[in-house]
Amino acid sequence: MSLARFFSKPRWQSKDESARRAAVASDQEPELIEALPRLAREDSDAGVRIAAMKRLADPGLTQAMASDDRDEGVRVAARSLWAELLSGTHAAAPSLADRLRLLRAQDDPRLIEQIATSAPEAPLRLAALQRIDRQTLILDRATTDADPEVRLAALARIDDEGQLARIVERTRRTDKTINRLAAERLENLRVERGDVDAIALRARQLCERLERVLREGDGSEEAADIASAWTGIADKAPPTFIARYRNARELYELSRNPDAVARLRQRAEDRVRIEEQIGTLERLLAEHRGSQQRDELMQRYDELAEQHAAYAQDVDDSSAGVSVRFARLGAQIAALEPLPRNELAVTSTTETEDSARLAEQTERAAQAKAAKAAAREQKIQAWSDELQAAIEATASAMQTGKTAEAHTHHASIGRLRRQIGSVPASLRERLADVESEYAKIAEWQRWSDNERRRQLCDELELLPQAGLHPDALATRVREIQAEWTHLDQIEARSVHATEGMARHFRALCRKAIEPAKPYFEKRDELRKQGTKETSELIAQARTDAAAEEPDLRALPNLRRQLADALRGLDRVDPRERKNLAAEIKAALALVDERVSARNATVEAAKAALTDRATALGEVADTRTAISQARDLQKLWQKAGNGKRSRDQAQWKTFRSAIDAVFARADNERVERSAQERKALESAAGLCAELEALAIGDAQPERAAVQRIESAWRELSPADAALRQRFQSAQSRLAELGRRIEKQRHRAQFDIWLSHYELCRQLERSELAADGYRAAEAGLPPLTLGGDALRARIGDALEGQELEPGDPDLLRDCVLEIEQLAGLEPPAEDRQRRMDLQLEKLSARMRGVNAPAPDTALQNLLAEWLQLGPVGVEDAPLETRFKRALHAALDTLG
Repeated sequence: MSLARFFSKPRWQSKDESARRAAVASDQEPELIEALPRLAREDSDAGVRIAAMKRLADPGLTQAMASDDRDEGVRVAARSLWAELLSGTHAAAPSLADRLRLLRAQDDPRLIEQIATSAPEAPLRLAALQRIDRQTLILDRATTDADPEVRLAALARIDDEGQLARIVERTRRTDKTINRLAAERLENLRVERGDVDAIALRARQLCERLERVLREGDGSEEAADIASAWTGIADKAPPTFIARYRNARELYELSRNPDAVARLRQRAEDRVRIEEQIGTLERLLAEHRGSQQRDELMQRYDELAEQHAAYAQDVDDSSAGVSVRFARLGAQIAALEPLPRNELAVTSTTETEDSARLAEQTERAAQAKAAKAAAREQKIQAWSDELQAAIEATASAMQTGKTAEAHTHHASIGRLRRQIGSVPASLRERLADVESEYAKIAEWQRWSDNERRRQLCDELELLPQAGLHPDALATRVREIQAEWTHLDQIEARSVHATEGMARHFRALCRKAIEPAKPYFEKRDELRKQGTKETSELIAQARTDAAAEEPDLRALPNLRRQLADALRGLDRVDPRERKNLAAEIKAALALVDERVSARNATVEAAKAALTDRATALGEVADTRTAISQARDLQKLWQKAGNGKRSRDQAQWKTFRSAIDAVFARADNERVERSAQERKALESAAGLCAELEALAIGDAQPERAAVQRIESAWRELSPADAALRQRFQSAQSRLAELGRRIEKQRHRAQFDIWLSHYELCRQLERSELAADGYRAAEAGLPPLTLGGDALRARIGDALEGQELEPGDPDLLRDCVLEIEQLAGLEPPAEDRQRRMDLQLEKLSARMRGVNAPAPDTALQNLLAEWLQLGPVGVEDAPLETRFKRALHAALDTLG
């Protein structure tokens, strides 16, 4: 890997765990996206694994990490993410079909319960509910789930009476369907268990339903359902309800018997036909004109006798009236006598003086009377027709079992009879039959209604001990009162007929509602308080909205309070609700007007900010544009909130303009980063070149060093590590130059010392002349003190034996060299060294300049050669000389 690439390693590969976590959570590099699965499974840091897992949101990987990861925190986070993905609350959740499929493979109860409560799709919640066994959660779903099918499915899985009772209580005002079904299931369970009260209540309800069918008619399907339900409790119901149901059923069956209805209809038609013929004969009898007409009446009477004989075979109350009229008609016809053939016309006319005038008055009176009689006759005829239709409608309703219609038509009969006065003879018998049938039905219904009234009174007596909620208690009392009134209306009778029972009923109503009075009094108190608070809120809204400079930021909150008050008017006095609703709406209109004005102001301000943000695209300097964009964002926040939909639309436009500015800054930053990265790579390359020059053994070319340093100055990188690296390479390069110079400077002393060693070996006869020459040929030539040393070597080659030098002078020379090298002399020579130092100090004080160390060393070497060789007894002195010389060379470089 190159150094440049090493220094530009991406953040997600950093050794810093926090940097990796941040990069995994937000960076968009393709290599990172590809490596996310591996990081989620293998990264050493738990936080990085969690960030990668959340970034991927892959169901398979998440489920595996929820159970297999080595860190408990990661497993907890994975389980949470897995629940969100499976329930559909996560943005990257799979499709509904996939989640339904995945749900079937799950066995964690907590996960399934979370899906059943938080999944947004009803089919998924329903599928999860089917796998739940915890009854408390099922009860909660039956009362709180948003989907009716899920609530019904949850209710179907509840068989406990206590839980069903709680469902009935919870859903009394929220879900009528669930409330009704739960109440029915609760009642069924109690009936199956044999609860006496439940069975009695079921029997009463069935009897009431059947009696209602009898009153209203057209209820064959409902009657069949009632019969089926009665079969389940027939052997358990109380005797009173058994008798009541039997009577109602007999009446219903009678009204639904086709043969009996057909027979009654045929008899009615026969009766009408016979009555019409009897009426005709009665009119002829009143107008008879002699024996010839008497004979005709007898003949027609004999023909009618055959029809009457067939009709009178079934003896009942209706046929008895017809038979009486028939017998009376026969007697009247038989008593007729022939009229005289020559009937004398008796006319007596008294003529008076004013006969003409009287005749005229009489004529006018007769005409007026005739007109009035004709009008009255027309009315009577019309009423008679209506009466006949009402009679037939009443009879038909009674025959088909439609009791309610029979009551209505019978009331019309009473009204028409009062208008007509005397019922026409042709309708009397038919009316008598209908009245007889109606009296029977009315008596049956009166008995049934009185039984129902007694049952209502019994129920009222038990209501205070039923433990109902006060509202439910009051509702039931109102229902009972409404049913009592309905019974009175159906009977269409005077209230005095049941006045005693009615007084008892009213007393029971007051007694039943008595336990709920404290509740209603407290509720009235709370409603008064609610009325007061609502009125105060309305007054505050009017004051705040009508102010010259209202608090515009507080108006939306005030409007929400008014809207909540309008929705919560059930907490105020019902008598004040209409007025308060109107006042709240008026206050809302006033607030809306001010809010609209504020919204317009906010919209205008934000439109101006949007225009300024759009204009930032023309600003050349990106830094200036960024600064102005931040200022505009602050001004946008200060502008406040207007109408939500308009705010969102303006925000999108404003945000897109601001994002364009920051995107431009990001692009420039990316380009600048690329340039900086390229410069860093170039700087790193220069450092590498300089370091390569510094690690050699030879002195680098000056031009190459100058080129690198010039390029470095042009780049001027700000990276501290690279600058330190370049400075370190420069230091090593300078050290190389000094080392090479030192080696060059010391080489001449090393060559001198090598020749001096050969010379000493030659002087000590340790080396022959030929050996010396061979060894000397392998050494570099002398460049330092060559004359003196060659002279001694020449003397040694000629065989001359030199006198040893003066030991004291030699010792002084060694002390001088040791002083240059910084070596401490032996104890016996320390005083001598001090004396030499004092001499040098005295010379410097006299103005004699001391030579440079290098020159001083050359002088000492020359002096050493001049002093002559070291004697055998002074051999340690020569050893000190060599050691001091090496130390001096190391010191002087």
